[in-house]
Amino acid sequence: MLAERFKGVRLVECVHMWFPLALAAAFLYAWMWIFARMSRGVNSGIVTASTALWGPPLFLWMLTQVDYPWGEWWWQLYMLWIILCLSLTLRLLTVASQKSLVTVINPLAALSTLSALFVSVAFFERTFIELHIVGIAIITGGLLLLYHGQWRAWCSPWTWAALFGVLILGVNVAIIKEILVLFPHPIAIIAVDATVVFVVNAVLAGPAWFRLRISNRMLLLLVIFSATTLIQDTLTLWALQLGPAPHVVAVKRTSILIAAALSYFVLHEREQPLPKLLLASVVVVLGVVLLTV
Repeated sequence: MLAERFKGVRLVECVHMWFPLALAAAFLYAWMWIFARMSRGVNSGIVTASTALWGPPLFLWMLTQVDYPWGEWWWQLYMLWIILCLSLTLRLLTVASQKSLVTVINPLAALSTLSALFVSVAFFERTFIELHIVGIAIITGGLLLLYHGQWRAWCSPWTWAALFGVLILGVNVAIIKEILVLFPHPIAIIAVDATVVFVVNAVLAGPAWFRLRISNRMLLLLVIFSATTLIQDTLTLWALQLGPAPHVVAVKRTSILIAAALSYFVLHEREQPLPKLLLASVVVVLGVVLLTV
């Protein structure tokens, strides 16, 4: 009897473990935007490649663990997507983060959930319900509140670049969900994604590698940035394995609120009052929660 009771307690703990994991992932994801902003002055290709520096060794290890479906047409299309879209999009977001304020571009990450939902409904026969419409309206309201009095931010091409980038990341999420059905090895997928991102951006950086002159402080920042990316991806996967994906995504989007606070206190981006910034971020996150229902 006691053994059964103890077993039940451990099961409950396991079920609820996804929440702190997703919240920790959200915290680290917010820091990734901060690190990208702090990396200005270093070539964007080098910064993007450095965040995926752990990709090749992880990929080499995964080659001994799983058989990648190299011969399948859907995998070949996915590889093409990573090379031509994902790798370049991450570099684009790095440049946008270096050129613009975090408080301007980070809240746009909420729209990645919108593009993921649209692609899932339009191409993968997923269901669209009334609450999703309410979620879209709430996100729009939150963004309007955020940019009220700050419309000049949209005069910058980098704000539009960030908008395009987060929409592409949302499409990527929808695609990965379908890929996982055919190839249920998330760590193997992350390994190949990071490897391609590293190789493509390292090559595109080209001569910038030979002109690279960075301080020890910046080198440490890039190392921490890379480690944070790896840990964040791992925590996200762990949370997705233990909990429902929509709930994990909703908790993960609290990174918008966390990044707003960090940018205010760490980067001293104080163009907007903190209460307004936090309120707008909370509204946006609530909209995301409804989109993940």
